[in-house]
Amino acid sequence: MIRFLSIILALLLTACSESSSTIASVKVSQASIAFTVQARGELVASESIPVNVPGNIRMGFHITWIAPEYSEVKTGDVVVRFDASQIKSDREYSLLDVASKAVELENHTRNSAIDLAQIEQEMARIVSEIEIAEAFVDVDPTFFSRNEIIDALGDRDYLKVEGAFHDWSADTHAQRSGAERQRIAATREVGQRNLAKQDSALSMMELTSPADGTFVYGRTNWGNKVDRGQYVFAGSPVGLIPKRGKVKAKIYVPEFDAQSIRSGQSVILALDSKTERDYEAKVLGVSPVAIPRRRDDPQKYFVVEALLDEIDADLMRVGSNLTAVITTDEVSGSFTVPQQSIFYAGSEPHVYRMEGVMPVKTNVTLGRNNASLVEITSGLEVNDRVSVVSPEAGAR
Repeated sequence: MIRFLSIILALLLTACSESSSTIASVKVSQASIAFTVQARGELVASESIPVNVPGNIRMGFHITWIAPEYSEVKTGDVVVRFDASQIKSDREYSLLDVASKAVELENHTRNSAIDLAQIEQEMARIVSEIEIAEAFVDVDPTFFSRNEIIDALGDRDYLKVEGAFHDWSADTHAQRSGAERQRIAATREVGQRNLAKQDSALSMMELTSPADGTFVYGRTNWGNKVDRGQYVFAGSPVGLIPKRGKVKAKIYVPEFDAQSIRSGQSVILALDSKTERDYEAKVLGVSPVAIPRRRDDPQKYFVVEALLDEIDADLMRVGSNLTAVITTDEVSGSFTVPQQSIFYAGSEPHVYRMEGVMPVKTNVTLGRNNASLVEITSGLEVNDRVSVVSPEAGAR
C-alpha cells in the first residue's frame, strides 16, 4: 500500500513538471495492483477457560481487587475479590426481619388461642342467659306487667342474635387465624430466602483461577475491560485463562474501509512486539454490524477475525497489539486512478481527461476499488492523463 502511494506521488510530481497546466493530473498506466486495507488490532484467545461470576446468585457484585492483567496464575489463585460490606449489611437486616416474623408468629398463635377461649366463654354465657330469659318469659302474667314481659322477649331475641354471631366467630376462627398465620409465615420465608442468598454470596467473595496460565481481563457489553471498581452481575465474565498457543487476530476496520473485506482474504500481520517479521493469516469472518470500540468513542468499526498460518506460542500473547494489512483484491493489467479523480453527474461517473492543458469530461466505467484507488474498465487509454481536481478548482 505504501509502495503504491509512492508511485502515485511520483506521477503527480511528473505531471507538474511535464505540463504547463495549473491543474494537477496523473498519467493512466496499466499495472498489477493489490487493493489493501490497513488497520490496527490485537491478539485474542481462540480457546480459553472463562472466569465468570457464578450464575446461581441473582445479585450484583462490586469489584474491590483484581489481579494484574497478563499476570501468571496457578490453579486456585485468587484473581478477583468483591466488596462484602453491603451484603453483610443486607444480611443483618434479613436476620432481624426473620427474627421479628418469628416473634410475630408466636404472638399470633398465643393471641389466637386467647381469642378462641373468649369466644367459647361468651358462648357459654349467652346459653345461660337465654335459659334465664326464656324462663322469665313463661311466668304468670298476673305477677309481671306487660312491659316487663315485652322487655324479656326482646332480651331473649337479642341474646339469640348475639349467640349466632359467636357461633359464626367460633366456626370461622380457625380459617381466619390460619390465613393470618400463612401471611406471616410467607413474609418470614421471603426473609429466610434472602438470608440464604446472602450467605451464599458471602461464601464466594473471591474468585479463583480454574487453571494455570495467563489471566486476561474480560470485557463488558460495551467492549470496555473489566477492572477494579466496576459492578458485575451473576454469570458475567470477569476474565479468562487462554490456552497456550490458541490465539487469533481481532482487527478493527473503519466502516468505509471494510466494505470489500470477505472471508478467506489474505492478511499480513506485524506485531508491535516484533516488527521485523510479518505473519500470514486468513480472514475468518467479519462482524455483521459496525460497533464502537469504546463507549466514549463514536467511531464505529467492523471487527475482522483472522486465523494465523503459524503461531509462536512464546511470542504471541493475548492482548498483543498489531498492524494488519488485508488484501481485498488484486488487479492485473488494468487501469487504476486515484479516487479523487472520479466525479459524478447524478449516478454516472466521469473523469476530466487532459487534452494538452484543457480538461475534457470523459465518461468511464468503474471496476473494483478501495479507499484510495479505483479501477477503470472502459473510457481511458494508456498514457491518458486525468485531473485529480475539478476544472473549477484547478482554475482558481
